[in-house]
Order: sequence, then structure tokens, then C-alpha cells
Amino acid sequence: MKNIYRFDLHTHSNLSDGRNSLLEMLHAAEANGMEGMAFSDHTFSDQDAEKLLHEYHSASLPKSKVRTLFATETAVANPSGCPAVSSTLLRKFDLVLMDCNGMLFRQMQGFSDKKELATKLCEVIIQTCHAPDVQILAHPFNFGLEPLALPLELFTDELLATVAEEFARNGKVFEIMNQMYYWHTTTSFEHFHQEYSRIVGIMKAAGVRFSLGSDTHSCCGIGNIPWSRRIVEEQGLEDRIFIPKSLTLNE
Repeated sequence: MKNIYRFDLHTHSNLSDGRNSLLEMLHAAEANGMEGMAFSDHTFSDQDAEKLLHEYHSASLPKSKVRTLFATETAVANPSGCPAVSSTLLRKFDLVLMDCNGMLFRQMQGFSDKKELATKLCEVIIQTCHAPDVQILAHPFNFGLEPLALPLELFTDELLATVAEEFARNGKVFEIMNQMYYWHTTTSFEHFHQEYSRIVGIMKAAGVRFSLGSDTHSCCGIGNIPWSRRIVEEQGLEDRIFIPKSLTLNE
């Protein structure tokens, strides 16, 4: 039986904004007892994606007990929810994560009414669920810092239920990213934990699947997911965790 905590689907190397090479990341995964991992470096354009694919496939990594995927974390390009990279290129990756980040934030920061902004962002997330080449929505609701500065309380149960329905209907995976508190450091950790647990609970009730990722940007963080594990165990999500079949083929 697979150990869901030995799979890290969100890591960054020095091929984007991480510190270490693919080889160093792989060796660290071996040292940390991982069974599988995804290299998921950032791509914000087709040019980025073409370059990353070339670098991945030129890496010539040694054989390892740790199964690996050449993935990418692309970004939501605009309020329509479309990815910043074309479908033609996204389909060449083993796995695609997509997040809401600065590209979108700069376009959405003009809303003076924060409740209205929360509603609009939920509409964007719903649109992202229609992107056919994206499997995982990375660290959803990472809106707590400037320029948006939205507390999680603004995302009401009613709003979240509509988002959860689209996740489930479109088979999208909701990432429980270990460093999620980074985006909500203007409140106490326990308050953040309570609110994010509420969000996860609504997703669970709708039948949504979840993934686990460290979002590490250095080799020392691979597989470092204690908060993710806390959420899984508190919410009883052990049978809802998505692990790509290619990482468990030999089991």
C-alpha cells in the first residue's frame, strides 16, 4: 500500500526560481525516503515552457528508486482563468499545476470592495476548472497578502460551495500546499488553520480530490509536508489524495 506522504507533487529547481539542480533535488528525495516527486518549475509563457521542456529532457538523470515527473506550475493569465501557456505545450508535460499569482493579482487589485473582489476571484477559480490540460490547482485561495489582502473569512460557505462543485465536476485536484500560511501571515496561524480547514471541508463534502506538495524551492524541503499531513488527518482525507498512476506503476 502506498504511503501518501512520500509523494511530493510540487517542487522547484534552479530551472526556475529554486536554488538546486534537478540532480541535487533527486538526491535529496532519495535521502528523505521519498517514493515519488514532481519537478514543477514555473512557466509564464510558451517560451518559458519550450525552454523548460528542453532542459528537463536534456538533464540525463540517473536511475533512482524515486520516481519522477517532469511537470510545470503555470499561471492564470487573466480573469478568464486561462493558462499562461498554450495547450499544445502543456500537453507535453507529465503533470500540470496552475496557480493564481502576480499576473492575475495586478489585474484584480483595482477592486475597492473586498467582498466583491472575493466573489470575482471565486469566479476566476471556477473558470480555471475548465482548463482541460490542468490537473492541479496550486495553493488555492492564496490571496491574503498585498496587493489583494483578502482574509479567508470573505470566502463564504456559499461561495466556496459553488467553487467546490466546479472542482468536482471538472475533476480538478485541490492542492494542500504545506507553506500555505505564507500567504496569510497577517493573522495568527491557528486562525488561518481554522479557516483553511473550513475551505477544505467544503471541498471534501463536494467530492473533490486533493494533492500534497511542499512547494519547496531548495533540496532540503522535499517531502516537508507536516501541516499538509495535519489537514489530511484532521479531515480524514487519506482516500482522497491524488497520486499520478505513473508514480505507482510498479506497486
